[in-house]
Amino acid sequence: MRNTKRRPVTVGEMLVTEFLEPMNIEISELAEAMGVHRNTLSRIAHDKGTLTAPMAIKLAAALGNTPEFWLNIQHAVELWDVRHRAYEQEANPNVS
Repeated sequence: MRNTKRRPVTVGEMLVTEFLEPMNIEISELAEAMGVHRNTLSRIAHDKGTLTAPMAIKLAAALGNTPEFWLNIQHAVELWDVRHRAYEQEANPNVS
């Protein structure tokens, strides 16, 4: 059963809209501060990659929050996606 119709905010959306844009920080600047490759952080910021626990620790340290903050966002999206797919399969049992 689906709890909400709207997908939760993703890690990338949160990172860009609530941190990078307001703080006027480029992905490359944050990546350098975190000690990670720019492409790695860019994939997360554009929702092309999954946030790992080690990356959540680095992100939290650089932005002054907690790894749990980031991992909770990631988990909420993952759970919504799984529930949404299950709901869609219930509604359309003949569609693979």
